[in-house]
Amino acid sequence: MKTKSITEVSTGISATKESFQLSHFESVALGLVASAIKSETLKKQIIQYLFDYDLILQKDVEMNEVTLKCENIEWLTFVHPEIIKRKIEWLTNELKQGPELQRQRIIKILSLSYRKPVPEMAAWGILFGETLFVVRGNPDPFSSFLEYSQVVIIGPGWQKVKPQSLTKEVSRVSLMAITRCIEEAKFDLNRLEPEVGSWFVEGSGVDLYEAKDVNDFKETFRLVQKSGIPFASVSEDLNLIALQPGITGSYETLLSKLTAL
Repeated sequence: MKTKSITEVSTGISATKESFQLSHFESVALGLVASAIKSETLKKQIIQYLFDYDLILQKDVEMNEVTLKCENIEWLTFVHPEIIKRKIEWLTNELKQGPELQRQRIIKILSLSYRKPVPEMAAWGILFGETLFVVRGNPDPFSSFLEYSQVVIIGPGWQKVKPQSLTKEVSRVSLMAITRCIEEAKFDLNRLEPEVGSWFVEGSGVDLYEAKDVNDFKETFRLVQKSGIPFASVSEDLNLIALQPGITGSYETLLSKLTAL
């Protein structure tokens, strides 16, 4: 059966354990927390920005443990140090236009960046401590130049597809993912997430990755679904996933079992 889909990304905060996926905003917030844990310098910078933009609880405000009611969330996008301020500005503007309950939820998550002891997060089943940032990757915080690209993941069997058909399908799923990003921004290009906007302006490369077998493709698809990132998928003559454009290398952990083409 031929199918195609553009996955909706919820910006709500409720989900069942069986069908749980992070919302886009939760994913961004946890990525910022991971960045804060990475180094003391980043932590101070992030906390200052969060206070400046009123996105963090005051230290004297009691906060119960934040439970995400999910298991085995194995991957998140680390927020590169050079775009942290832009990311927080974007998140602030988006949360202002959404429900107050959603905003308070994200503020609680962001407040994990400085709380001691850091509450245990059910999302990973680990303490939100030194273990986290090792899994998230290690972008160079002193890099003076960032490259942007879009990741497209191709299922096994692509070698049997005619080159012109492969090019057409890759272009199609890529465009579907970009369309989703624009829809998430309410068709206002000024509201695009920083990495997506930079991809449009500073580079429009596409990085191709191959899943060596069906199981690897399914596992990657499962992680993408749970991680809160906008994406599109197509299943016809070939299985494809296109992710929201980002800084090159942002999805390194997610793609670790795949082969770059």
